[in-house]
Amino acid sequence: MRQLLLMAHLILIAMGTGMSFSNLVNVRLSQGEQGERFKALGVQRRVIAQIGDGIIALIWLSGFALILTMGAREALASNGWFQAKLAFVVLLTLNHFMARRTAGVMARSGNAALLPRLQMFIGGVWLSAVVAICLAVLAFRG
Repeated sequence: MRQLLLMAHLILIAMGTGMSFSNLVNVRLSQGEQGERFKALGVQRRVIAQIGDGIIALIWLSGFALILTMGAREALASNGWFQAKLAFVVLLTLNHFMARRTAGVMARSGNAALLPRLQMFIGGVWLSAVVAICLAVLAFRG
């Protein structure tokens, strides 16, 4: 059961990584665009972000399930790789929240000048997810 949970957890993190990379490409394409193309790319970012909300929730749920299979005390106390992974998942979640918040302000105000800030937060999601995958492999080996 633990191996299946670990596979699901890593797949979910990988999905989040792919989606954040897709959003990075989207933001880069949006720079310098205007009119209908800019709006369409914004809609695509919102849809990816909404799916990302569910993916992040599932990452947390599968992670908690893994903690339960390991024993919470063992997972949190004796495994430095796990603690580092958890920190990067928190960072991933914070970056996702800030990207969603920035995109919301952008959508309401129509301020395209916020694209660089949005790109920074989406890049933070992507980088955090990549590091979390590496740390998960180290944390759950054996």
